[in-house]
Amino acid sequence: MPASLVKLVITADNTVGGSITTTTTTNVAPVTTRYVANVTAGMISGGVTTIPATSFLDDTGTALSSGGLPTINANSYYTVQINGVLQQSGLSTLTNNDLVINAAVLVGVPVTLEIVNFSGTTSTSTSTNGVTVSTTLNT
Repeated sequence: MPASLVKLVITADNTVGGSITTTTTTNVAPVTTRYVANVTAGMISGGVTTIPATSFLDDTGTALSSGGLPTINANSYYTVQINGVLQQSGLSTLTNNDLVINAAVLVGVPVTLEIVNFSGTTSTSTSTNGVTVSTTLNT
């Protein structure tokens, strides 16, 4: 009789149970800066008011340098108040060099620029594995 291959047959039953617990901690640390400028006649032209960075004072009363206004990115936003009244966002455009208001603002009126930046926001997640696997071999 010729030799034949003998195969071992084993079946396995698996039971998976438990859970995975994930804890997420988010730290939101917005940085707010404010600047104020008074409108002068030279800033108004053709129904548009352009306030250069050098006309703004920061919270400490220090004048900004040319190009000194902050850059707005995906983690920040700005608001404009004219004479203490919050304005719609579509009324103005902000660059590092100036704030352009698409309206003629009265001479002498204060314009407040507030910038809120959330780039310091961090999130950390920790997972605890509570999963168990039990295997039974059947021969």
